[in-house]
Amino acid sequence: MALPDKALSSTVLASPFIGGSHLPVRNTTDYESGGIAIQDPSAGLNYQVWRARVLNDGSEIVLDAREVEAFTAISGSDITEVSLAFDQNMRPVIAYVEAGTAKLYWYNSSAGSQTTSTWPGIITPRLTLDDKRSTQTSTSDVIFAYLNNGHLYYRQQRDRYETEYRLQQNVDSPGLIKIGMNRQFRLQFLLKP
Repeated sequence: MALPDKALSSTVLASPFIGGSHLPVRNTTDYESGGIAIQDPSAGLNYQVWRARVLNDGSEIVLDAREVEAFTAISGSDITEVSLAFDQNMRPVIAYVEAGTAKLYWYNSSAGSQTTSTWPGIITPRLTLDDKRSTQTSTSDVIFAYLNNGHLYYRQQRDRYETEYRLQQNVDSPGLIKIGMNRQFRLQFLLKP
């Protein structure tokens, strides 16, 4: 678990991002390392880099990878931001902003299907599977981070995203750019200047 004490590290170990997280992102494009195909983690979760893009004037979120043709994962209207992760079973987790409202598309194991949750008021929702190494499968978690009223928060997959944890008060930033593992094997949050 990348946030074992549900807090930021007392020692900052800033370092370049690794995997798909090292690529430059925009609000409408995100990259994340993942497996061979949706629901296929057989080659591990660092097999290839996946891309999520907002296309068609904000009406679609499209996913693709080197070995996977582009396909529409989400349809909507006025989608302005996207962030991509995959859970340990290579099911997509997608945070996005539609018509100014943050949403999370994720696999709900209680329902046995993908679901969409809505969080009005939060900004710059970002995602990552905190540790994609095969040795960490039992402790890894999809982390859903965002700003709300000037504070940095996160929710995690193991709680079914129901519990909100505050990481830092009074963040002097207009939002998150991305989150992901860095070369020091620490979960890193990149904030807008």
